[in-house]
Amino acid sequence: MSLTVAAAGVAAWVAYKNRSKIIRRHAQPVPAEPPRWMPYRWVYPRTRRLHWVSIVPQWVRRAVTLTAVALVVGWNVSPVMTVLAAVLVGGPSGYVGYRRRDRRRHFRDLVVPLWITIADLLDVPKGESIRDWLRVPYRLDAENAKVTLRVPRDFRGSDMQRAEITALMERRIPGEWEAEWDWGRFCVTLKHPPAPPKYVAFADVLAEALKATEARPLVGLGTRQEAVHGDFDQEAPHWALSMGTGAGKSTFLRFVIAQLARFTGKGVEAIDICDPKRISQNAFRGVPGVFIHKTAEAWVRTIQEFRAEMERRYEVLDDDEKATFPRRVLVIEEMNSFTRLVQEWWNSIREKSDPRTPPIMNDLSFILNQGRQAKMHVVSVFQQMNARAAGGSEARDQYGMKVLARFSPAAWNMLVGTYPRPKSSRHPGRAIVMVGDDQRTIQMVYMTPEEAREFALNGRELVEVAPTSPRVSMDKAGTSLPGSTPGFVPGQSPDITGRNGHGAFVAGSDGIDRPNLRAVPEPTPEPEPETISGLKAGAEFLGMEVEAFKKARQRDAIAGEFRRGNSPAWSSESLKEWHLNRPRAGARTIKEGAAS
Repeated sequence: MSLTVAAAGVAAWVAYKNRSKIIRRHAQPVPAEPPRWMPYRWVYPRTRRLHWVSIVPQWVRRAVTLTAVALVVGWNVSPVMTVLAAVLVGGPSGYVGYRRRDRRRHFRDLVVPLWITIADLLDVPKGESIRDWLRVPYRLDAENAKVTLRVPRDFRGSDMQRAEITALMERRIPGEWEAEWDWGRFCVTLKHPPAPPKYVAFADVLAEALKATEARPLVGLGTRQEAVHGDFDQEAPHWALSMGTGAGKSTFLRFVIAQLARFTGKGVEAIDICDPKRISQNAFRGVPGVFIHKTAEAWVRTIQEFRAEMERRYEVLDDDEKATFPRRVLVIEEMNSFTRLVQEWWNSIREKSDPRTPPIMNDLSFILNQGRQAKMHVVSVFQQMNARAAGGSEARDQYGMKVLARFSPAAWNMLVGTYPRPKSSRHPGRAIVMVGDDQRTIQMVYMTPEEAREFALNGRELVEVAPTSPRVSMDKAGTSLPGSTPGFVPGQSPDITGRNGHGAFVAGSDGIDRPNLRAVPEPTPEPEPETISGLKAGAEFLGMEVEAFKKARQRDAIAGEFRRGNSPAWSSESLKEWHLNRPRAGARTIKEGAAS
């Protein structure tokens, strides 16, 4: 054993003394890229391409040599003590290495790509150390976190250059940042702005909410207590809320709906609310222009009519590209539950030849793709905005504005995907608003149901509660026509000071003479016959068995049959006439009886 120890010691000592010769002998003539496990201090000291042995610090090589000698000697002297010492030393070392793994990923995935782009903008010579120019802290969500970028002394720093560099850093680094240029030290520092207010009551933003338009509702207060608005026309025609339980989904939605409902009849034609919970938005029950639907059948009919109205508007735009329309908004509460309930309803009436996916999910996808120009908007609420609940990843991407609160890491990765992801706040009402790459932290407005109802009515009287919204089709009289809403006459704006329920308007103050546009009156709608959809519903209406109804329909076609989605549909009158006139053994038809 002593000879083994002595031999190992001599070999280690000789290798250590001749390490430079050994390294040069076995070094590759062409420099190689260093391995990815090496920290950035080793990889980028002065140049980007070095042999991996030559860039290992001397203290690391010495430590590896001494450790090898200690293991050989210790194992020959006392194996038990050697194992114990390895555990005591290797355990903490392994833990420190594990904790530094995220920091290495932070540098590799965030700092290095950012520096490569900024170095080109600043004309920094190649081979410079990143750490000498750019410092990005690992804990970006800390309140006192600072991102520092040193700029060359010959950098001119024009307004365009500074704006480009600032926008690039704010876009690449997650969170909200404010840039401060210091020409005394030739650097730019990014800091977090102050946090939003801890609580925002409706009374605190009443004046701002009165100034908001139906195209840009107020959604909350930002980091400097500035008003943050959504934008249906320019930035985001469709909105999505991805919030965990208790994050304030219904409260946020109540505030937005109250602002839109204030303009019903003066720029907003109707607001359709599909509410699986049945009680979330009862504050708007009876408000003019707001219709709450609480069953799967009502949701299906509403979305079908919503798409039909959208297609009708595009037919009008095809004839007159300058036509304008009042805004229509479809609100879907608890989209995760909505998707499941609609699927259950579809499974109960679906025929074997019908697709597994409910047809209205296809209708909803069309609305998301084409609704912006027709002023048909969708606001959906999710507990987690996954692809299944949204109707597919393509439909999910059509939501231009996303509001996240109490989100999981998986939800952030699905919807945003930037790294590192911000920490989800547990503060009630705190949310992150994402519009493209722009990220803003807001405090949502708390509005009671009583305040929402009073603000939405705007001095009007409650109307009789209807179970569903008025039916709208492409060729039905009574649908909205271009110019039928006075609030959309160019050059005019609604008078928000009126509280008597009348549609008072004041002329625009631009001083331009505009042609008088005549409002097209809506004709009185005619009652529609009852519609029966699906073989099962048709058989129940006639009191027949489903199989008997199928066979009879195959033998004798039903006049006036049409398709609703993927199911056959008929009016009640056509079904009654077909049932009375269909040939049966031992019975005469109505026509034969009349002829005799």
